Parts: sequence; C-alpha cells; structure tokens
Amino acid sequence: MEISFIIPVYNGEKFIRRCIREIRKWENGEQIEILVIDDGSSDSTGKICDEEAAADSRVRVFHIPNCGQGLARNYGLREAVGKYICFADADDRADVEQIYRLWKQTGAVCADVAMGGYYRVSAGEKERVHVPGEGLMKREGSTAETALYHKVKTESMFGYVWNKLYRREFLLDHDIWMDDIRAMNMEDFLFNMKVWSHDPEFYCTDCPVCYYVTDHVSTTRKSDPEVHIKSVNMIRSLVGFLDREDLLGENMDMVVPLIMRSFCWSMIKNIPYEGKSLESLQERAWTFAGAAEVEKALGYPGAGEHLKSLPSVLQRWFYLFCMCALKRKMIKSISLFFYVCYPVMKRYASAVLK
Repeated sequence: MEISFIIPVYNGEKFIRRCIREIRKWENGEQIEILVIDDGSSDSTGKICDEEAAADSRVRVFHIPNCGQGLARNYGLREAVGKYICFADADDRADVEQIYRLWKQTGAVCADVAMGGYYRVSAGEKERVHVPGEGLMKREGSTAETALYHKVKTESMFGYVWNKLYRREFLLDHDIWMDDIRAMNMEDFLFNMKVWSHDPEFYCTDCPVCYYVTDHVSTTRKSDPEVHIKSVNMIRSLVGFLDREDLLGENMDMVVPLIMRSFCWSMIKNIPYEGKSLESLQERAWTFAGAAEVEKALGYPGAGEHLKSLPSVLQRWFYLFCMCALKRKMIKSISLFFYVCYPVMKRYASAVLK
C-alpha cells in the first residue's frame, strides 16, 4: 500500500461524496486506500460514505463519536497501512494526478515529507498558490536549501497538512500526532512544527495537489471568544513537546515568530465580528503574557534575533515591539496600541482571517 488518504468529516453531506470520488479517480497501478472518518455526523454523511465504500473496495469508513478533526485524523492514522499519509479535507478537492507526481518525486529523493502547491478557490474563482521554491530544504544545508527553508517558514506553508505527503513510519517513529482542535487552534501548524523539529528530509515541488475551497465557514472565518486561550494552549503544547524532546533551543527560529503571529492574530481576530473593546484586548494580552511557556520562549537568549528572517521590515519591527511589551508586561500600552491602530491593520486582518 503506497498512500493512505485520510478524510475526517463532520456533517459534510453537501461535499463528502465529491471529495471521495475525486480520490477514487486514482487509476495508477500503485495501491491506495481511502479512510473516511465519520466524526459523529448527524446528517446523511455516514450513509453517503457507506455508499461510496460499497462502490469501491479501496474506501474504508469508520463511524466514531464526535471528537474533532484532529483526533479523527489520529484515528485514521492508527488504521492506515500505506507507506505515505495524505490528509484530505472533506470540503476540498484533491488532484490525484498531481499527488501521483508528488509521490513519484518523494520516492525518488527518499523524502520523509513532501509538499506541493494548491489552488485557492473562492466564489468559483481559482488562484494558484505556488510553493516558494523547489528541492530539498534544510535549516542548515546548502545555500539553496537554507534559503528555501526560510521562505517556507515565513510564507505560511507550514500551516496546512492537506498539501503534503508524510512518510507514515516517520510519524510513528517520532510519536507525532494531531492535537485536539477543541482545546487549541492552528493544529495543522502545530503538527508540522512537531514534524519539522525531528529534522525530516523535506522536499518541495510546485505541483498543485489540492483545490482549497474557502467558501465554507471555518474556524478562522467566524468569531471565537476563546481564540486567545486556544492560541496559548497551542503554544503550551508545542513548547512542552520541544522541551521534552530536548529540541526547544534549535527550533526557536520557528517558535518565536509563531508566538508573535499567534498573539497578533488573537488580538485582532474577533474585532470584525464583535467590535473593539479595550477590556477584551487587555484580557487577551494578559493570557499570553502570563503563560509560563510564552515567558520561557520570549526570554530565551537572543529570542529577538529570530524575527530578523521575516520578509517585511515593518513586520519585523512590529513583532519586536509586541515581544518587548509582552516580556515587560506592558499590557495597557500594547492593548491601547491595538485599539487605536486597528483601522490600519484591516489589510493584515483580511490576510489572516481566511
């Protein structure tokens, strides 16, 4: 078995059949399996999945109590037998011909992880999103490998799992699993950070393996009163994981920008839905400033140096300002700054609230 496609789905009767059938178009000689995890759906999702399984022996369906997308993916990972794992979202469309191309190149270079580009689809219009470059990427390697690493790190390509292939044994050998989306956000990014911390052979190629459909309501496109709590929980999980694995120091170049990005996102995310509130901003800022894991990471020697690789000078200085304010517990000042300056942050907000 070469590839195990894992599809978690909850109440996806409108799109799950299309998702499964796109993957069923795989007609290459290599064996695949399609594991559909029905995450406690209350509509006709389960029935549709069972119908697809009856029509194609490569489809296996598991009906489980609702536990959230992350834990549902873990269920599929435990059941998978393929050499590589490909996570698919039920409301998106996979391009199996491009995935086949990615798989061929993955095997040729013996990669643990391989990543392709994708199409972002909104209101029927599609926009191609390219990978930052092609080839192997490494934190410490050739000039080209290191440059590609910094591009991928700063262009949000670690934020998705559905445009990648993961060698299953690599995940199992390092005990890497998804976290519970009900308790934290950015679980895809967290998963990829855990993968990267174990220094995989990571290969990038510019083939669009997925149609990422943004028309459906997602957790990033609606109000979340606990966004700051979930963001800090994500940081706690990551820093705790890296600490236990004795990998925190060598991954600070990823951790520090992630903390600052999560902080800024948590401060502004709900404003379009709830309006501006200085009291709410102070509460969110205190949640970050009071977390021991945030204090530990931002207090690490030379932590600010890890913001220098960010692509924008303005972003570097802005993150440094926020970092200093959090370290010094300047909660009123940083909250007032976000309150007053939010109008000029609308472009940034529209970029991150996808």
